[in-house]
Amino acid sequence: MAARVVRFGDPSAIALAHETLRRPRGNEVLVRVTHAALGSTDVLARRGGYVLQPVPGFVPGYDFVGVLETESAVSAALGLRTGARVAGVLPRMGAHATRLVVSPTFLVAVPDALTSEAAAVLPLNGVTAALALRYAGPARSVLIQGVTGAVGSLAAQLALRDGRTVLGTGTTPPPGLSAADVTLVDYRDPHWPASVREQTGGGADAAIDHTGSPLVREAVALSGVVVRTAFAGRAGHERDDAVRGSAEAVLRRFGHPREIVCSVPFWVLRKRPEYRRMLTGLLADVAEGRLRAFEPEVIAFDAVWAAHRAADARGWAARSCWGCEVADSSGRRAR
Repeated sequence: MAARVVRFGDPSAIALAHETLRRPRGNEVLVRVTHAALGSTDVLARRGGYVLQPVPGFVPGYDFVGVLETESAVSAALGLRTGARVAGVLPRMGAHATRLVVSPTFLVAVPDALTSEAAAVLPLNGVTAALALRYAGPARSVLIQGVTGAVGSLAAQLALRDGRTVLGTGTTPPPGLSAADVTLVDYRDPHWPASVREQTGGGADAAIDHTGSPLVREAVALSGVVVRTAFAGRAGHERDDAVRGSAEAVLRRFGHPREIVCSVPFWVLRKRPEYRRMLTGLLADVAEGRLRAFEPEVIAFDAVWAAHRAADARGWAARSCWGCEVADSSGRRAR
């Protein structure tokens, strides 16, 4: 069964259907999906505003947790055998289904100490946060747009662990952190970039941004870097605005400050060994208490429309932060 976007629009654009699953080919494996994340990217794609899904007919969902029902020589070489719990990120969505045929190079083992619900909210958010920090380079001070969001809170924790100074736009600290850990910047103040420059002595060394706002450049030192993880577009123009924002960011790659587009789907597709090492480490960090992810809420898979309505009501797509809602194909859905 899959939750497919049959047209662009409101939650009624999602259709649940029993579909014939092709057999694994080569070293592919079959995964019975137990939990799959649903968030702002899925909502944006359902509405027709996501660059990487320009036409309807797709199954949304990037990250998931499931159980291996078959194995191959490659999965065995990676230590993934039949019955293993696995997590992963798909480079082209498709996780909102009860079963997946997938290359084992997108999969990692889930630690025994971590519940499937908790594991399922981490892959896309965690990899986005960790990769953005990698792109930030040796920056000692980092500004995080939306520091209380799913990606922002993880980025803040990882940056603090690296010994970096963290500033974040928001009115309250991220869960598990305090005002002593993160210097909060009120984004409602039209002069907030000046506040960042004042507090950092000329601008942050780097910024992680999901809005595409030009104001972020004003808050970063000329020698710094702006890492764009997403672009918040105008209602009805999200896809065009994201394309334009990405193109402008690429043109500023050697600017002052320079800009980098952090595209996790493309990176996962091209850098699979690095991606697996990163995700394995993130899952271990959560399992062992070194990293705190958002607590999931469980909603039935056959209530997919209710999950989308809840996401709409929370304005996730408008905020353009990677979401953290999880579907359990055995009858629950978490967010």
